[in-house]
Amino acid sequence: MDKVAFSIYDASAGSGKTFTLVKEYLKIILTSPREDAYKSILAITFTNKAVGEMKSRVLDTLSEFAKEEPNAKAMKVLEALVEETALDKKAIHSKSKAIIRNIIHNYAAFDISTIDKFTHKVIRTFAHDLNLPSTFEVSLETESLLQEAIDAIIAEAGTDETLTKLLVDFTLEKTDDDKSWDVTRDIKEVSKLLNKENNRNELEHFKNKQIPEFVELKKTVRDKIKVLEKESVEIGTQAFQLILDNQLDKKSFNRGTVYAYFEKIKAGDVSLNDSVIGYLTEGNRYAKSIPESQKMAVDAIASQLLTFYSDLETLVKEYLLYHAFLKNITPLSLLNRVSQELHKIQEEQNILSISEFNTIIHNEIQNQPAPFIYERMGERYRHFFIDEFQDTSQMQWE
Repeated sequence: MDKVAFSIYDASAGSGKTFTLVKEYLKIILTSPREDAYKSILAITFTNKAVGEMKSRVLDTLSEFAKEEPNAKAMKVLEALVEETALDKKAIHSKSKAIIRNIIHNYAAFDISTIDKFTHKVIRTFAHDLNLPSTFEVSLETESLLQEAIDAIIAEAGTDETLTKLLVDFTLEKTDDDKSWDVTRDIKEVSKLLNKENNRNELEHFKNKQIPEFVELKKTVRDKIKVLEKESVEIGTQAFQLILDNQLDKKSFNRGTVYAYFEKIKAGDVSLNDSVIGYLTEGNRYAKSIPESQKMAVDAIASQLLTFYSDLETLVKEYLLYHAFLKNITPLSLLNRVSQELHKIQEEQNILSISEFNTIIHNEIQNQPAPFIYERMGERYRHFFIDEFQDTSQMQWE
C-alpha cells in the first residue's frame, strides 16, 4: 500500500468528514503491529465538543468491532477498512479487542485534544525556558479576565487624573456619535482584540506606550486635520469664486451638482463627491435651458474646476483618513491600558490566559528544529490529524 506524506480532506458539513477521519485513524492503529500505536498519533481539533465526538466515535467503533455482530454504522467502517487494508474481519475483530484493553489502561496517552490543550502541554515542558513558575495556572476564562482588568481601570477614575480625562473624552466622543455614554461595554468590545492572534503584531508596537503619548498623538493628528481642512476650504473658495467671476450660478450646471459641491467645501464641509467629475465632462456640464453664453462660460472653466477637484480629492482623502484615525486613538489608548492591567492581574494571580499560549511558545521554539521539541515533550508522534484545518491561524500552523 502506497503511503503519502499528507492527505487533505475537503469536506462540507454532513458530507462524512468524521467518518473519514475515524476510518483513517483506525486504519493506522489496526495495521500497526503494536497494540498501543494510538500513542504515536496526535489528533487536534478546536473545541471540546469536537474532541468528545472524535474520541467517542473511535472508541465506539472499536467496541463494535470487538463484538461478534457489529452494528450497521460500524459495519460500514469495517467494510471500508477491509477494502483499503490487507486485514480481514477476523483480524480486525481480534486486534480491536487488544487495542480497547490497551487504551483503557493508558487513557491519558489516547491523545485526541484541542489545539489549546496541546499548546498548554508544550508550554509546560518549556516553563523553565520561558521564565514561568512551574506552578502557573491556565485560565480559559479570557472574558472574565478582561472584565476584571476593565473594572480595575474604571475604579481608578477620579484618582488617576490622566486616565480620568481619557475616560471622559471617550464618553463625550460616544455621546457626540449619539451612542450610550456607558464606556464599559465599548472598552470590552475593543479589548477583545487582545485575545486575537491576528492582531498581536500590530498591538506589540503599542505595548510600552503610555496614555500621555496617545494624548500627544491626538493633538498632532488634530493639528494635521486643521491644516488639511484649511487647505481644502481655500481650494473650494478659489473654485467657487471662479464660478462667480464667470457670472454663473447653480442653475448654470447640470443638476447644480458642481456649484453645490464647491459651495459646500467653501463653507467648511470637507467631503468627496465622485459625481462632480461626471458633471464636468463634455456634454454633461450644464443645464440644457441656459443661454449659449453661459454654456460657453461653463466649458471655458471646466478644466480648471476639474483640476481644483483633483487637488481636493487628494487633500480630502488624507483628511478623512486622519479623521478615522483620530476616532480610534482614544479606544486604542484604553486598549493599551487594559493590556497592561491584564498583564498585571495575570502576574499577581500566577495565571496565563490561553490566548497568550501560541504567542509565547511560537516565540520560543520558532527557530528550533522539530526533534528538539519532541525531545523536550518526551513524545514521539508519527501521525498528525488536524481537524477543521482551515481554522488554524498562521501562528498556530508555525
